[in-house]
Amino acid sequence: MSYAEVNGTRLWYDVAGEGPAVVLIHAGIVDSRMWDEHVGAFGERYQVARYDQRGFGLSSVPDAPYSDVADLAALLDELEIDRAAVVGTSRGGSIAINFTLTHPERAWALVPVATGLGGFRFNPYSEEQDARYEAAEEAGDWRAAAEVDLEVWAPMGAEGRVGELVYANAQAAETEHLAQPLDQPAIGRLAEIRVPTLVITGDRDVQGMTEIGDLLEREIERARRVHIAEADHLVPMRQPEPFARAVLGFLDEHRPSI
Repeated sequence: MSYAEVNGTRLWYDVAGEGPAVVLIHAGIVDSRMWDEHVGAFGERYQVARYDQRGFGLSSVPDAPYSDVADLAALLDELEIDRAAVVGTSRGGSIAINFTLTHPERAWALVPVATGLGGFRFNPYSEEQDARYEAAEEAGDWRAAAEVDLEVWAPMGAEGRVGELVYANAQAAETEHLAQPLDQPAIGRLAEIRVPTLVITGDRDVQGMTEIGDLLEREIERARRVHIAEADHLVPMRQPEPFARAVLGFLDEHRPSI
Protein backbone atom coordinates (compact mmCIF):
# COMPACT_ATOMS: atom_id res chain seq x y z
CA MET A 1 0.00 0.00 0.00
CA SER A 2 1.39 3.43 -0.98
CA TYR A 3 -0.02 6.68 0.37
CA ALA A 4 0.94 10.30 -0.21
CA GLU A 5 0.25 12.93 2.44
CA VAL A 6 -0.65 15.99 0.34
CA ASN A 7 -2.67 19.15 0.97
CA GLY A 8 -3.86 17.90 4.34
CA THR A 9 -5.21 14.60 3.00
CA ARG A 10 -4.04 11.04 2.33
CA LEU A 11 -4.17 9.72 -1.23
CA TRP A 12 -3.63 6.11 -2.20
CA TYR A 13 -1.50 5.65 -5.31
CA ASP A 14 0.32 3.03 -7.34
CA VAL A 15 3.25 3.39 -9.75
CA ALA A 16 4.58 0.83 -12.25
CA GLY A 17 6.96 0.74 -15.20
CA GLU A 18 9.64 3.09 -16.48
CA GLY A 19 9.80 5.83 -19.09
CA PRO A 20 7.90 9.09 -19.64
CA ALA A 21 5.17 9.45 -17.05
CA VAL A 22 1.47 8.75 -17.66
CA VAL A 23 -1.14 9.33 -14.96
CA LEU A 24 -4.50 7.52 -15.12
CA ILE A 25 -7.39 9.35 -13.41
CA HIS A 26 -10.53 7.37 -12.60
CA ALA A 27 -14.19 8.20 -13.23
CA GLY A 28 -16.45 9.66 -10.55
CA ILE A 29 -18.50 6.50 -9.97
CA VAL A 30 -15.58 4.08 -9.46
CA ASP A 31 -11.99 4.22 -8.17
CA SER A 32 -8.50 3.57 -9.55
CA ARG A 33 -9.19 -0.16 -9.85
CA MET A 34 -10.96 0.70 -13.12
CA TRP A 35 -7.43 0.73 -14.58
CA ASP A 36 -6.48 -2.79 -13.43
CA GLU A 37 -6.52 -4.15 -16.98
CA HIS A 38 -4.35 -1.31 -18.28
CA VAL A 39 -1.51 -0.90 -15.79
CA GLY A 40 0.45 -3.84 -17.22
CA ALA A 41 0.27 -2.74 -20.87
CA PHE A 42 0.96 0.91 -20.10
CA GLY A 43 3.75 -0.02 -17.69
CA GLU A 44 5.62 -1.89 -20.44
CA ARG A 45 6.29 1.44 -22.20
CA TYR A 46 5.79 4.17 -19.59
CA GLN A 47 6.00 5.01 -15.92
CA VAL A 48 2.30 4.75 -15.15
CA ALA A 49 0.73 6.20 -12.00
CA ARG A 50 -2.85 5.93 -10.80
CA TYR A 51 -4.48 7.14 -7.60
CA ASP A 52 -7.77 7.30 -5.71
CA GLN A 53 -9.25 10.78 -5.58
CA ARG A 54 -10.44 12.10 -2.20
CA GLY A 55 -13.42 10.13 -0.95
CA PHE A 56 -12.87 7.24 -3.38
CA GLY A 57 -11.27 3.84 -2.90
CA LEU A 58 -8.60 3.89 -0.20
CA SER A 59 -8.05 7.66 -0.05
CA SER A 60 -9.24 9.88 2.80
CA VAL A 61 -12.77 11.30 2.81
CA PRO A 62 -12.79 15.11 2.49
CA ASP A 63 -14.35 17.26 5.20
CA ALA A 64 -13.54 20.71 3.75
CA PRO A 65 -13.29 22.33 0.31
CA TYR A 66 -10.35 21.15 -1.80
CA SER A 67 -8.92 21.27 -5.31
CA ASP A 68 -8.54 18.11 -7.42
CA VAL A 69 -6.01 19.96 -9.58
CA ALA A 70 -3.91 20.91 -6.54
CA ASP A 71 -4.09 17.31 -5.29
CA LEU A 72 -2.84 15.95 -8.61
CA ALA A 73 -0.02 18.51 -8.81
CA ALA A 74 1.05 17.72 -5.23
CA LEU A 75 0.94 13.97 -5.89
CA LEU A 76 3.16 14.37 -8.96
CA ASP A 77 5.55 16.46 -6.85
CA GLU A 78 5.61 13.69 -4.26
CA LEU A 79 6.43 11.17 -7.00
CA GLU A 80 9.07 13.52 -8.47
CA ILE A 81 7.24 13.61 -11.79
CA ASP A 82 7.75 16.91 -13.59
CA ARG A 83 5.62 16.17 -16.67
CA ALA A 84 3.03 13.54 -17.45
CA ALA A 85 0.48 12.55 -20.04
CA VAL A 86 -2.86 12.94 -18.23
CA VAL A 87 -5.49 10.33 -19.12
CA GLY A 88 -8.84 10.67 -17.36
CA THR A 89 -12.34 9.25 -17.64
CA SER A 90 -15.50 11.24 -16.84
CA ARG A 91 -14.76 13.25 -13.66
CA GLY A 92 -11.16 12.19 -14.14
CA GLY A 93 -11.21 13.64 -17.64
CA SER A 94 -12.42 16.96 -16.29
CA ILE A 95 -9.57 16.90 -13.76
CA ALA A 96 -7.12 16.15 -16.59
CA ILE A 97 -8.42 19.09 -18.65
CA ASN A 98 -8.33 21.46 -15.66
CA PHE A 99 -4.81 20.31 -14.75
CA THR A 100 -3.61 20.94 -18.31
CA LEU A 101 -5.12 24.42 -18.29
CA THR A 102 -3.65 25.24 -14.88
CA HIS A 103 -0.23 23.64 -15.38
CA PRO A 104 0.36 23.51 -19.17
CA GLU A 105 4.09 23.02 -18.63
CA ARG A 106 3.44 19.79 -16.71
CA ALA A 107 1.35 17.95 -19.32
CA TRP A 108 2.97 16.42 -22.42
CA ALA A 109 -0.30 14.94 -23.67
CA LEU A 110 -4.00 15.01 -22.76
CA VAL A 111 -6.49 12.15 -23.19
CA PRO A 112 -10.02 12.98 -21.94
CA VAL A 113 -12.28 9.91 -22.11
CA ALA A 114 -16.10 10.21 -21.93
CA THR A 115 -15.20 13.37 -20.08
CA GLY A 116 -16.98 15.94 -18.02
CA LEU A 117 -16.22 19.59 -18.73
CA GLY A 118 -16.34 22.53 -16.35
CA GLY A 119 -19.14 24.90 -17.34
CA PHE A 120 -20.97 22.37 -19.55
CA ARG A 121 -24.27 21.61 -17.84
CA PHE A 122 -26.76 18.87 -18.63
CA ASN A 123 -28.76 16.29 -16.69
CA PRO A 124 -28.87 12.76 -18.10
CA TYR A 125 -31.20 11.57 -15.31
CA SER A 126 -34.94 11.45 -15.87
CA GLU A 127 -37.26 13.11 -13.34
CA GLU A 128 -38.09 9.67 -11.97
CA GLN A 129 -34.40 8.74 -11.63
CA ASP A 130 -33.64 12.07 -9.95
CA ALA A 131 -36.44 11.45 -7.45
CA ARG A 132 -35.22 7.93 -6.66
CA TYR A 133 -31.63 9.12 -6.28
CA GLU A 134 -32.62 11.96 -3.93
CA ALA A 135 -34.74 9.58 -1.84
CA ALA A 136 -31.83 7.14 -1.60
CA GLU A 137 -29.47 9.95 -0.54
CA GLU A 138 -31.85 11.16 2.15
CA ALA A 139 -32.20 7.61 3.48
CA GLY A 140 -28.45 6.99 3.35
CA ASP A 141 -29.17 4.03 1.07
CA TRP A 142 -26.06 4.28 -1.11
CA ARG A 143 -26.65 0.95 -2.81
CA ALA A 144 -29.99 2.22 -4.10
CA ALA A 145 -28.29 5.43 -5.25
CA ALA A 146 -25.67 3.35 -7.07
CA GLU A 147 -28.40 1.41 -8.85
CA VAL A 148 -29.69 4.66 -10.34
CA ASP A 149 -26.16 5.64 -11.39
CA LEU A 150 -25.75 2.27 -13.07
CA GLU A 151 -28.96 2.71 -15.06
CA VAL A 152 -27.63 5.99 -16.46
CA TRP A 153 -23.90 5.42 -16.83
CA ALA A 154 -23.65 1.66 -17.32
CA PRO A 155 -26.54 0.64 -19.60
CA MET A 156 -24.47 -2.30 -20.83
CA GLY A 157 -24.92 -3.95 -17.43
CA ALA A 158 -23.63 -4.01 -13.88
CA GLU A 159 -22.24 -7.52 -13.86
CA GLY A 160 -18.72 -8.16 -12.59
CA ARG A 161 -16.18 -5.45 -11.91
CA VAL A 162 -18.31 -2.52 -13.07
CA GLY A 163 -21.10 -3.08 -10.55
CA GLU A 164 -18.64 -3.97 -7.81
CA LEU A 165 -16.73 -0.68 -8.14
CA VAL A 166 -19.82 1.51 -8.55
CA TYR A 167 -21.42 0.04 -5.41
CA ALA A 168 -18.16 0.35 -3.48
CA ASN A 169 -17.81 4.07 -4.29
CA ALA A 170 -21.43 5.22 -4.18
CA GLN A 171 -21.00 7.14 -0.92
CA ALA A 172 -18.29 9.34 -2.47
CA ALA A 173 -21.11 11.38 -3.98
CA GLU A 174 -21.85 12.66 -0.47
CA THR A 175 -18.73 14.84 -0.47
CA GLU A 176 -18.08 15.52 -4.18
CA HIS A 177 -19.57 19.02 -3.78
CA LEU A 178 -16.48 19.95 -1.73
CA ALA A 179 -14.30 19.76 -4.86
CA GLN A 180 -13.75 23.35 -6.02
CA PRO A 181 -14.08 24.27 -9.73
CA LEU A 182 -11.65 26.49 -11.61
CA ASP A 183 -12.29 30.22 -11.25
CA GLN A 184 -12.71 30.36 -15.04
CA PRO A 185 -14.55 27.23 -16.29
CA ALA A 186 -12.76 25.08 -18.83
CA ILE A 187 -15.56 25.38 -21.40
CA GLY A 188 -14.44 28.91 -22.29
CA ARG A 189 -10.72 28.13 -22.26
CA LEU A 190 -10.31 25.12 -24.52
CA ALA A 191 -8.39 27.10 -27.15
CA GLU A 192 -5.64 27.55 -24.52
CA ILE A 193 -4.82 23.83 -24.67
CA ARG A 194 -1.77 23.33 -26.87
CA VAL A 195 -0.60 19.84 -25.93
CA PRO A 196 -1.36 16.84 -28.16
CA THR A 197 -4.93 15.81 -27.32
CA LEU A 198 -6.86 12.61 -27.99
CA VAL A 199 -10.60 12.79 -27.30
CA ILE A 200 -12.32 9.43 -26.74
CA THR A 201 -16.07 8.77 -26.56
CA GLY A 202 -18.22 5.65 -26.43
CA ASP A 203 -21.13 5.01 -28.79
CA ARG A 204 -23.46 3.91 -25.97
CA ASP A 205 -22.72 6.75 -23.57
CA VAL A 206 -25.26 9.48 -22.74
CA GLN A 207 -25.76 12.16 -25.39
CA GLY A 208 -24.19 14.92 -23.32
CA MET A 209 -20.84 13.17 -23.32
CA THR A 210 -20.87 12.93 -27.10
CA GLU A 211 -21.64 16.65 -27.25
CA ILE A 212 -18.68 17.41 -24.97
CA GLY A 213 -16.49 15.27 -27.22
CA ASP A 214 -17.69 17.25 -30.25
CA LEU A 215 -16.88 20.52 -28.47
CA LEU A 216 -13.38 19.40 -27.45
CA GLU A 217 -12.63 18.17 -30.96
CA ARG A 218 -13.74 21.49 -32.40
CA GLU A 219 -12.16 23.88 -29.89
CA ILE A 220 -8.79 22.26 -29.06
CA GLU A 221 -6.25 22.88 -31.79
CA ARG A 222 -5.42 19.69 -33.72
CA ALA A 223 -7.34 17.49 -31.29
CA ARG A 224 -7.85 13.95 -32.53
CA ARG A 225 -11.10 12.02 -31.94
CA VAL A 226 -11.72 8.30 -31.47
CA HIS A 227 -15.28 6.96 -31.05
CA ILE A 228 -15.25 3.44 -29.63
CA ALA A 229 -18.06 1.01 -30.50
CA GLU A 230 -19.97 -0.99 -27.93
CA ALA A 231 -18.84 1.16 -25.02
CA ASP A 232 -20.95 3.08 -22.53
CA HIS A 233 -19.58 5.66 -20.08
CA LEU A 234 -16.84 3.42 -18.67
CA VAL A 235 -15.05 3.06 -22.00
CA PRO A 236 -11.72 1.65 -20.68
CA MET A 237 -13.55 -1.12 -18.81
CA ARG A 238 -16.03 -1.97 -21.56
CA GLN A 239 -13.53 -2.08 -24.42
CA PRO A 240 -10.06 -2.42 -22.87
CA GLU A 241 -8.23 -3.61 -25.99
CA PRO A 242 -9.48 -0.94 -28.46
CA PHE A 243 -9.01 1.69 -25.75
CA ALA A 244 -5.42 0.68 -24.97
CA ARG A 245 -4.56 0.38 -28.66
CA ALA A 246 -5.84 3.90 -29.37
CA VAL A 247 -4.23 5.54 -26.35
CA LEU A 248 -0.86 3.79 -26.51
CA GLY A 249 -0.59 4.45 -30.24
CA PHE A 250 -1.28 8.14 -29.63
CA LEU A 251 1.16 8.37 -26.72
CA ASP A 252 3.85 6.55 -28.66
CA GLU A 253 3.44 9.08 -31.47
CA HIS A 254 4.00 12.01 -29.10
CA ARG A 255 6.39 10.32 -26.66
CA PRO A 256 8.91 12.83 -25.27
CA SER A 257 12.56 12.03 -24.73
CA ILE A 258 13.46 11.72 -21.05
